[in-house]
This record gives sequence, C-alpha cells and structure tokens, in this order.
Amino acid sequence: MITSWPFNPDWSDIEAEVWWQVRNLSPDTPLPEMLMPLGSLAPTLARLSHLEAERILSGLAARLKLPVKFLMALRKDTQKARKEKAQKKGNETNEAVYTAMLPGLVDLVEHDGAPAFLLLTEDGLGIAAEWEHDGVSYVPPPKEQIPWLLPRGEEVLKWYKRKESPGILYDDLLAYHRAISDLPAEGYYHLLVTWDFHTHMLEPCQYSPEICLFAVAERGKTRTGQGAIYVARRGIHVESLRDAYLVRIAHNLQATVFFDVMSFWKKAEKAGSEDIILGRFERGLKVPRVLYPERGAHRDTVYYDIFGPTIIATNVGVHNILDTRAVQINMPQADRHFEQDVTPEAALPLKERLTAFRARYLGKPLPESAKPASGRLGDILRPLLQIIRLVKPEGEPVFMKLARELQRGRLIDKSDSLEAQILLVLNSLRGQVEKGILPVKSITDTFNEGKSENARFTYQRMGRKLKSLGFEKGTTGDGASAILWDEEKFMRIFPAYGLGETSETPEMSETPENAPSDAPDVSDHSDDSDVCSGAHGHKKLHIFLRTARPAPLGRVLHLWNPERQQQAAAQVREVAAIDLRGGEL
Repeated sequence: MITSWPFNPDWSDIEAEVWWQVRNLSPDTPLPEMLMPLGSLAPTLARLSHLEAERILSGLAARLKLPVKFLMALRKDTQKARKEKAQKKGNETNEAVYTAMLPGLVDLVEHDGAPAFLLLTEDGLGIAAEWEHDGVSYVPPPKEQIPWLLPRGEEVLKWYKRKESPGILYDDLLAYHRAISDLPAEGYYHLLVTWDFHTHMLEPCQYSPEICLFAVAERGKTRTGQGAIYVARRGIHVESLRDAYLVRIAHNLQATVFFDVMSFWKKAEKAGSEDIILGRFERGLKVPRVLYPERGAHRDTVYYDIFGPTIIATNVGVHNILDTRAVQINMPQADRHFEQDVTPEAALPLKERLTAFRARYLGKPLPESAKPASGRLGDILRPLLQIIRLVKPEGEPVFMKLARELQRGRLIDKSDSLEAQILLVLNSLRGQVEKGILPVKSITDTFNEGKSENARFTYQRMGRKLKSLGFEKGTTGDGASAILWDEEKFMRIFPAYGLGETSETPEMSETPENAPSDAPDVSDHSDDSDVCSGAHGHKKLHIFLRTARPAPLGRVLHLWNPERQQQAAAQVREVAAIDLRGGEL
C-alpha cells in the first residue's frame, strides 16, 4: 500500500508503480538523493503513452518542485527508454500499451479467440494483434475489459470482400427492428435503422441524436433499446450512472451507450453525471474532472471527450434541456407477442455487416443535406438524413415525414409552455403599447389573473422571463419597469413557440372549384349532433378543428386579432354561401 502518496483507485498499474518508486521523496529531499529513484523511472514511464508519461512527469515536477533542467533530463531519459523498447520487438519483457483508438482503426474484432485491431491502411483491410505507431507498440484491451460482443474479424473480412449493397443491409435491419418492437409509426423503424448506421459512421458527424424511449413499465423499452445497442458499434447496455465509469467508457472506448435506468434523470443528478448525458449529443463538448488538486491551477483538471451515440429508456420524463437534444419515442402498448429473446449473439451477423460497411466508407464524407427541421432538432436529425441518402435514398420520404411530425410535436409542446403563455399575454396587450413601451406591471397582472397564489409571478420574475425571451428593458414615464415593444421581433418569437401555426385548422370535406386556394377549409358532418339546420332548410357548415399545420405569418393574426378574425370568418361565410345557394356542398 502506498504510504507517502495518497492512493488513487483510478490509477493504472503502471501509474501506481511509478508513484510507489518515489513514495519516500518530498520537496525537502536533497537533489542528489533524488537522482537514483527518479532515474529508475524512465523504463517504467516508457511503457506508458506519451500523454500519460507527460502527465506523470508534470505531477512529479509540481509535487517535488523539480528544477526545469531536471525535468528535461527525465523527459530525455524516458524518450531514450521508449526507443530502446521499440527496438526490442523480440523481447518478452517489452510490454505494449493498451488502446481502443488508432488512426485507420475500423474497430476491435475477435481473432483467434482474442481481441485484435481491424485496420484500414494503404495495404488494404487487415487484422493485427499488435500495432506500432509513433514508435509505440499498441495492443487491444484485454477481452475481459471489453464490455460488448466483438464482431468476428474473419466474418467482417468476408462481408467486406462481398461489397454488399448498403440498401440490402438497410432492409434487413428494418426487418430486424420490426420483429423486435412495436413502435408508434413506420417512420420510427427507419429512425432506428439510420441510427444503427450512424453509430458506425460517427467521424463525419458533429451531432448525434439521443434516442429516448419513454413509457410506463412493460412497454418494450428495454427490448427496443437492446435491439439497437447490440448492432451498434461498441454498444454497451448499462444500468448504472456512476460518473467515473461513464467517463471512461466514453473517453477511452468511444462507446455507444444504452442507459436503462428507472427515474433516469433523478439518478443522473444524484450521481453527478448529468453533464455527461447532456454533452454526448455534440462533438467537441468535454467534461472536466478535478483529479489532482495538489498540483495547483492549470494542472489539476483533466478534460474528457464524451461525445457518442446514446439511447435512454425511462419511465419518467427527462429534463427539458435533454429533451431538446433527444428524439423521444413514446412506446405504445404492444399488440403482438414476441417469442424470440433479444441477444447480442442473435444480432452479431448484422453487427459484422455494419462493421464491413464502416470499413468501406471510413474516411469518406456523408452526402450533403440541409437540415430536415428547424432549430436543434434539425441539427440532430441531419446526420441521420445524410445516412439515409447514402444507404437508402428511396427511404427519405418516410424519414422526412417523421421529421415533420417531430417538428410539429415540438411546436405543440412549446405552445403549452410557460413562455408561450407569456407571449399570449403580450399579444392580448398589444393595444396597450404606448410610445413603444409596455409596462411589466400590466403584463404581470394580466398573467396572474385567475392563478393561485403559488402560481403567480412577481414583477421581478416576469421581468427576467421577458428578458430571457429577448425583449429589451425600458421604463415608463414614472420610472416603472417596462419592455421596449418591437413588433418585428415579436412576430419572430411568436411562431417559434408554436403560436405561428394554427393549432387547429378548419377543414372542409369537399372544396368548391371556385373557392380561393388560401381560404380556410370547412366540413359537412352528417351527424345531426354536429350539424345545425338553417332557416331555409339548408345545413349550416360545422367548422371543426384538426391536426396542426403551418400557416403563413400573415394568417397568424386571424387567430388573435378580433378584427382580422372577423374578416376571416366573413371570407369563410362568403365561400360557403356559394355552395349553400346551390343547395349542396
């Protein structure tokens, strides 16, 4: 056990060996007495990667207050030992460095019963049990340290040589997911298939949508998540949110993760891992962890890369910030019985074919594509649209239909939000704007009407909310708080919260040939409970409401401005009168 140095359970065996060798040294130790123990470190440090060795050397220099020239000498000795080690390829004591990432690495595969590198080099695709890069010899992690079923290297090579059409693989994955899950609509099966491909083609992508399977118990969340994670690249099914573990599988293994946890977000906050969950959707986001506080500023923190594909199964709603970075699938009550278990072994052939697909397209760009939706939803869906254009272009209409439905759903959710309520209050008070000023008191009092004491806003809180929505602060003539009214800004913000669409759009069963194309639709119902008789025996039109659809910005005011609403109603009556005079619709 290390005595003079505080033991860190996260140290590797080699790091622990280094600190044990210098356990009796302190800043007060005379330099001549430091020479022997420090000089013996070079062979040990040479067994580490360049970055790991440098991290330890920097820690030693800070802890022992070593002179700069002494530190430089240690670096040179370590580099010399590394070169000597690289020259002794036949020496059994030459220990290689474990890694799961290398330039040109397609993936880790199983070869002769052990992990190996599947590498794409100038010489083509091949399998290597060990690989040298920059003078360092690397080997895959031990099999017991790889928490997913490795694809079989020989099978991947066979599929690579066959040059299978990705469209065929797409159809087989589609059948695979249909046999595993009942999903709300056809588009969600295509979503999962494109996500499967996406996990194997992550390098060109800036974003990765987090798939959130949401439902009460026994709706097939775990089964659906397992089906996807078992064909994904480096897929790991976890039921723990321990921070240290998640950091390592993300940073060291670049894993695809399926979180299958009850009360998911509550447990993430308790474990302190919510920043990992939130950050996995975008490349470049890193999470800091203070591991070496004794080193002082700029040396105490390690930054981990946690970007990677993610699936979440939860029985409670996730945080609204995570919701913006995810595509939610509300799992329906299944009407089928699934006899076959979902296992990694059953999915292995598909995973091997996907690995061969990755080998064929590694280093190549994805097809160009505009965002399939606005805002962050468009960011996270674009990589999947690019995949479908690459592997199955004829599936794009189904995917785009789903993208529109997801966009519509988000707008409906936004229209129910607190911000939307405030915007509706602002809209109702537009007539009270004087000299470009609208008092915060008027807004707050109107918002609080009919609300319980606990639900009411203070003037200060309303002011902060209005500022967060983008309205600039101002004052009234008597110095009271107000906002500066900007009509153009308001009409940009209004539709962004689902209020720029007709939440329910009138529709008619048959449209007269001479009706204006932009006129609202009406519908004739045969059900007497929904249709009234007019004075002349004709049926009055029953205007009913249906699914949300986009409306031009100019028509937004028909919903909220009484005068324009009356104009719209008159237009509907005029169109309807044409048919009523003819005696039929």
